Amino acid sequence: MLKLKADLHLHSVLSPCGDLLMTPAEIVKKASEIGLQVVALTDHNSAANAAVFKYFCEKFNLYFIPAMETETKEEIHILCYFPGLSSLFEWQEIVYNHLPDQANDEDFFGPQIECDYTDQYSAKINRLLATAIDLNLADCLLKVKKLGGIVVPSHLDRSNSILSQLGFIPPEIKLSTVEISKNTTPTRMIGKYPWLKNYQFMQNSDSHYLQEIQSYQNLLIAETGFSFQEFKFCLEKINGRGIEIINT
Repeated sequence: MLKLKADLHLHSVLSPCGDLLMTPAEIVKKASEIGLQVVALTDHNSAANAAVFKYFCEKFNLYFIPAMETETKEEIHILCYFPGLSSLFEWQEIVYNHLPDQANDEDFFGPQIECDYTDQYSAKINRLLATAIDLNLADCLLKVKKLGGIVVPSHLDRSNSILSQLGFIPPEIKLSTVEISKNTTPTRMIGKYPWLKNYQFMQNSDSHYLQEIQSYQNLLIAETGFSFQEFKFCLEKINGRGIEIINT
């Protein structure tokens, strides 16, 4: 198996909480400098910077996974990964159609900035992205799956997680992988919730600042090389693929 260092939860200046230095090119440069090989930009309820991010990933020879962090009706954050930009943008249209008609409060949340292919600020999204859509968790999972994507619940040990909102993971949604933040470990989580031993853990930086970007995991994939299908196999633990948490 090949081991690829990955950080699959990153926020750009498009996310209301993203630092103004978190432009697509600067994120990719930092990721390359620290030896990351696979990255995903997971802005809140939007993929408006995804195409530019992909462009810079290709320039720096990093594998790119189209992605978004979505907030469900239950206020659960989920990481949604897709096989291509077209399916990601289809998901973005669904998300936009289910966002409340509310303007962003820049003084409270900060600006929501789109960047161009020169990595300059090009526009602002004025609609509030830091909020829940009116689709529940089950509906989100079904729609992402229909688009060929796959979902991982975000940061189980923090607020706006499936555990903070529901207190458990509904067995009918049939997840194999869950995410924890950099502030905990699989051992701690299983100690608190013994039933989590049945799940595989993903651990990402959830970076909002350049200095936070770091690899906490390896993706274990076939020797034939990286593809979205191999990534799905990692999340589903198929034929020896999986995720290896790195001790940092």
